[in-house]
Amino acid sequence: MIQHNFTDFTANQNITFGIIGRGILGSNRKLRDLTNHTVIIVCDEIMDESVVRETADVILTRGCKNIAFCKDANEDIRAIFEEEDIEINGYEDFSVMWGIEDVEDLGMEISSCWNEVLILCGNMSLVRECQELLKEEVFVC
Repeated sequence: MIQHNFTDFTANQNITFGIIGRGILGSNRKLRDLTNHTVIIVCDEIMDESVVRETADVILTRGCKNIAFCKDANEDIRAIFEEEDIEINGYEDFSVMWGIEDVEDLGMEISSCWNEVLILCGNMSLVRECQELLKEEVFVC
């Protein structure tokens, strides 16, 4: 599978877009250390559990502590991330995880993030949807 990194400079230079999977995280030097990132997972359908688990492992082992989930499959994906968080870090609630009710609220959620943002989507159409939503937002750094 080919993974791509999509950075939308029109909204904010600290927002990076990608497709869920190890490819985006393995090919981008900027994403080797995620301690200064909030990761937002946007997925509207249940994905292959092994891909989600592998993505969770990479995100959590690279130090990300802030992870949000959005769209229809967020509960299933969040459960996998929580399991991996316990396995990697040894106890519950090591990482802060929360849900975003509606993709329309994405801009508001990002504006409250104090660090860089990585938005990982389930497919390319969701990447485009998120980019379009954020083009309408004005961010204050």
